[in-house]
Amino acid sequence: MGHSHGTALHDTPRPRLARILTIVVLAIAAAVAVGMFALWPQGEVEQQAGPYEGEGVSIVNASVSVVTEFDCQQNMGEPSSMSGIEGPCAKVISRLDDGTRATFEVDPSTYASTEMTAGDKVRLVRLEASETEPVNYAFYEYQRTTQMIVIGVVLVVIVALVGKWRGIRALVGVAIAIGVLAVYVFPAMLTGRPPNLVAIVGATAIMLVVLYLAHGVSIRTTAALFGALFGIVFTALAGVVTTDWAHLTGTGSEEGWMLFSSAPDVNMSAVVSATIVIAGLGVLNDITITQVSAVWEMRELSPHASRRQIFTAAMRIGRDHVASSIYTLVFAYAGSAMMMLLLVYTYPQNLLDLLTTERVAQEIVRTLVGTAGLILAMPVTTLFAIALAPREQQVARHALV
Repeated sequence: MGHSHGTALHDTPRPRLARILTIVVLAIAAAVAVGMFALWPQGEVEQQAGPYEGEGVSIVNASVSVVTEFDCQQNMGEPSSMSGIEGPCAKVISRLDDGTRATFEVDPSTYASTEMTAGDKVRLVRLEASETEPVNYAFYEYQRTTQMIVIGVVLVVIVALVGKWRGIRALVGVAIAIGVLAVYVFPAMLTGRPPNLVAIVGATAIMLVVLYLAHGVSIRTTAALFGALFGIVFTALAGVVTTDWAHLTGTGSEEGWMLFSSAPDVNMSAVVSATIVIAGLGVLNDITITQVSAVWEMRELSPHASRRQIFTAAMRIGRDHVASSIYTLVFAYAGSAMMMLLLVYTYPQNLLDLLTTERVAQEIVRTLVGTAGLILAMPVTTLFAIALAPREQQVARHALV
C-alpha cells in the first residue's frame, strides 16, 4: 500500500509502517469478503404484487390539459367521488401518451398542496372497463424523471466545480455505497440473513471503498478507517442492546407492518438496530477524516510538539466537531421523520406518551445510539491518528533532507 498525500510531511517515508498497515487493511478486506460470501442473499427476494398490478389495473402516463376547481361538497351536476370532503377539489382533463382523453378528480390534499396546472405530467391508475362500468382513471402521482435528472446533474456540476477530482471521487464512492446496499445489504436482510451482521459487513465494505476512494491511499486515511470501524462495531452492539431493552419491535409504523407482512421471516427488531449502523455512516466518515486531518496538520505546523500536546489540541477541535455533528444527526432524523412526527402530534396525548410511542421512540433511540457512537469514535480516531502520525524525530529528520 503506497502512502502518500500531497505535502512534505504527508510524504514522510515510513516503509515498515506502510507494509504493516497494508497487511492489516488487506486482512480487514479479506474478512469483509468472507463475511459477504457467508452472508450473501440466499435465493431471490420474494416480490409482492403491488396494489395496482391486478388484472384490469395499470399505471399510465398523461399530460394535464384542463383543471377545473370545484367545491367537494358539490357534484358539478354529476356524481363525484369527493362528495363530503371539505376543501377545494379539482376535475382534471388530461391526454394519455397515445392521445386518449382521460378525466379524473383530485382531492384537496393533492390539489391544494401542488396547484396542479395545465401541462403538468402525471401518472394515473387506469381501471379497465367492465360490463357495468366504463374505463375509470384516478390520480396516482406526478412524473418526476426529468426533475430528478436535472437535480442530479446540477449536483454533479457543483461538486465537480468546487470539489474537483476529490469531489467526483466522493460521488463515485456514494454510487458504490448505494450499490452495496441495493445488491447485498437489502437482499441479504430480506432473505433471512442476520440484519446486524449484514449491516456491520456492509458498512465496513462501504467504508473501505469510500474512504480510500475519496481521500486517497495513505496512512492518515487508514487511521480514519480504524476509527470508523470502531464506530461501526460500537453502534451495532449498542443498537442491539438498546432496541431489545426498549422493546422496539420494528412494526410500530405502517411501513414496518407492510414489510413484516411481505417478509415475515425478517427479524424486524434487528432491522431497527441495523438501520442505526447504516444511518450514521456519513457523519462517521466526516468526523473520523476530520480528526485525522487535524492531527496531521497540527503535526506539520508544530513538528516539535509532543504527542500529548497534539492529542489535547485535536480533542478540542473534535469536541467542537462532535457538537455540530450531533445537530446534524438529530435534525437529519427529525427531518426524515417529520411527517410521522406531525401526525402523531395531532393526537390528544401528553408529551411523555408521545415520546414513548414506538414510532417516535424508535427515532429517538436511533438518534441517541448513533450520537453515542460518533462521540466515542472521535477520541478513538484521535488516538489512532496520534499513533500513526509522524513522530517528532521523523519530522525533524525529514526537514533536513
